[in-house]
Amino acid sequence: METIFVEARWEGTPNLKKVKEYCSSNGIKKLAVFSSVQFVDPELFSKQLDDVEVLITKAKRTHYKGQILGCDSYHDSFEKDIISEADAALYVGDGKFHYNALLLSMAYSKIDKDLIVYDPTTDVLTIHNSSEMKPVLKRIKGRILKLLTSEKVGILVTNKPGQCHRGMALRLKEKLEKEGKKVFIFVDNTFDFKHCEDYNFIQIWINTACPRIGQDDEWEVPLLNAREALEPEKFLEMLD
Repeated sequence: METIFVEARWEGTPNLKKVKEYCSSNGIKKLAVFSSVQFVDPELFSKQLDDVEVLITKAKRTHYKGQILGCDSYHDSFEKDIISEADAALYVGDGKFHYNALLLSMAYSKIDKDLIVYDPTTDVLTIHNSSEMKPVLKRIKGRILKLLTSEKVGILVTNKPGQCHRGMALRLKEKLEKEGKKVFIFVDNTFDFKHCEDYNFIQIWINTACPRIGQDDEWEVPLLNAREALEPEKFLEMLD
């Protein structure tokens, strides 16, 4: 069956007057700008923020420059690290899902800068900081440490298009087995983590689907993303 993906664009036009005023009053001269696909328009943003140098990059899995996905939550999710170059970052969009991805990527990189969030649908501007992600990173660090001491590991694989990473699961299984662990792969379309409790011999679960599953949510079972599981020492160093 053929699947067609249709972009749902917002019919209005973002007005970044409040963003411009905030930048002016806080001495912000360089701004790294991101938005969800509903609002992405780098040319419009640059035109409206004419007294600020607007920096634009492309996330590695998006169609448009300046667009961000909710799964772009790692330090290397983008072609260029424009946030390090900028005085602050801006997210144009609604909801928390996408800008929390930016906060996570900033937290992994230890970037302590303002993230300006402007919601065009409500004309509300809020200011955030990567320190908001400290509880998430603390939880991830604890799960990495648990993986290192666990003997029986369950790897979760979804068969959803775009999130199915069987190759990654097999590489991870091979790596963990070389470390002396017993590894079990579980495949399903949608994960119901309550069912994981039926396999109480599993000491930690590894998620190979959308990384936000292993970052945002507190599940009844210990759950870690595949990236951290593949390079636990590297991520422990980043999280110190």
